[in-house]
Amino acid sequence: MTGFRYVPLLFCVLFTLHAAELKPATAAAFDRYVKLTEDGFAKNQGFENFLWVDHHPQEKSLVWLQQSIVRPMQTLDQGAEIEVPDGLIQHWMGVVYLEGTILDRVRDVALNFNDYKEFFKQQVLDSKLIKGEGDQIDAFLRLYKRQVSSVVLNVNLTAKFKLIDPQRLYIACRSTQIGEVEHPKNKKKYDQERSPEEAAGYLWRLNEYWRIEQADNGVYVELEVISLAREAGGLINPSRFLNGFQNFPHELTQGMIDRLQEIFPHHR
Repeated sequence: MTGFRYVPLLFCVLFTLHAAELKPATAAAFDRYVKLTEDGFAKNQGFENFLWVDHHPQEKSLVWLQQSIVRPMQTLDQGAEIEVPDGLIQHWMGVVYLEGTILDRVRDVALNFNDYKEFFKQQVLDSKLIKGEGDQIDAFLRLYKRQVSSVVLNVNLTAKFKLIDPQRLYIACRSTQIGEVEHPKNKKKYDQERSPEEAAGYLWRLNEYWRIEQADNGVYVELEVISLAREAGGLINPSRFLNGFQNFPHELTQGMIDRLQEIFPHHR
């Protein structure tokens, strides 16, 4: 009986380790990373250097031959890595060439948040457009990953788009709020979220950037995903379960690129 009395205390210790609230220093590091990355994007919105593959002709040739690319990226601060205390930034880019289509059709998929749940249903359980005004769209995505324990996240985001010229479109999507669903196995309770103090830190921030260019009798699409999550712990810390979720940004990028190829199949 004596040992049994310590079980509630042990549970409280484990729960405390499991919970992780986003710290100001962690958020500031992510903001710094995003600013430097977006500053780099702004420099590459000229007539001939809009796409990443414009600077990498070998990769562009592979993409044109229907070999999509998904690879990790990293933004440096004057040549040095950006330290992220208690957090992990993931940065992925996917590139695909969609033969025989036009920019307007790809734009309609990228900005049609109501149908993300159909377009990208492997990672998106639900989606809806909240408001669209001018060049800005507010939307909601319910993201999903099945692992040891299923994870469901409610994501509110704002998307801003800019038509550089008739052949080039840039879209920046930034999360404004991410909530962890408290009961991910109960569809009727998906609106019930853990408080920030009780959240595991699966995903704190999520940004997506689209560069879409019509050229070579088709459309090139580059999608960059930048995420911020809690840094996974060791064997003692229950946050080790984050290790299963850390593949999600890569899977999201790969999944969206693969689906674009299915939506716009090539005709060779």
